[in-house]
Amino acid sequence: MSGGLLGPLRIGRGDVVAVAGAGGKTTLIYRIAAQAQTGPVVVEAEGDPEPGIEQALLRGGVATLIGRRVRADKLEGVPPERVDALSRRADLVLVEADGARGRSLKTPAAHEPVVPGSTTLLVVVAALDALGQPLAESHVHRIDRVAAAAGREPRSPIDEDVIVATLCDPTGYPSRFRAGARAAVFLNKAEDGPMLEAAARIARRLVPPYQYVVAGSARAGSGRAVS
Repeated sequence: MSGGLLGPLRIGRGDVVAVAGAGGKTTLIYRIAAQAQTGPVVVEAEGDPEPGIEQALLRGGVATLIGRRVRADKLEGVPPERVDALSRRADLVLVEADGARGRSLKTPAAHEPVVPGSTTLLVVVAALDALGQPLAESHVHRIDRVAAAAGREPRSPIDEDVIVATLCDPTGYPSRFRAGARAAVFLNKAEDGPMLEAAARIARRLVPPYQYVVAGSARAGSGRAVS
C-alpha cells in the first residue's frame, strides 16, 4: 500500500476536488486535507464566512467545505458559487458533492452530485465491502437505481459486475463529468490481497469512462493506482 493519497489521486496545488459516491467520502476528504498540509481549515457553509476564510487561508491554505446540518442525518449542500469564489484564494478545495447515508454503493439521483464549475477533479468513491452483500438498503443508497443500472433484482448478491455497472451507468456519474476536469474512482476498503486483486479487476473495466482508478483505505489514508 502506498504511503498516501495525494500522489495516487494526482491531487496538487490549485485543485478543486469534488468527491461523490458512497463508502467513505467524508473520511477520504479529511485524510486528503491532512496530507495536503498540517492544519486544514473546516468552513461551515452558513451565513457569510468571508472574514473567517480569509484569516484561515492565510494560516493554512487548505479549505474543506461542509454544508449546514438541516437534520441529524443530512447536510445541506454548499452553493457551487461559493466554492468557485473560494477556489481563487485556496491552495486546495475539497467538496463533498453528494450523500449516501453511510452506505457502500450508490448511483446518483437527477439532482446530484453538485459539481462546481471550478472543479478540476471529480473522485467517485465506492467501498468494496459491498462485495458479496445483498443488493439491499443496508448496503446500497438509491437501491432502485443501482438495481436498474446493474440489471439485478433487489436482494441479489453484489458482485464485481454490479459495482462496474453502477459506476459506469451512462445516466449516472459519467453523465455528470465536467468538461476539462479529470474523473477518477477511489475503491475504498481495499486493504488486503484479495480485495486489491478485486480492485484491479474492477479498475480495468472502469477506464474509460474514468481516466484512472485508485484503490486503498480512506481510514488509513493510503492508496495505490490500479489502472
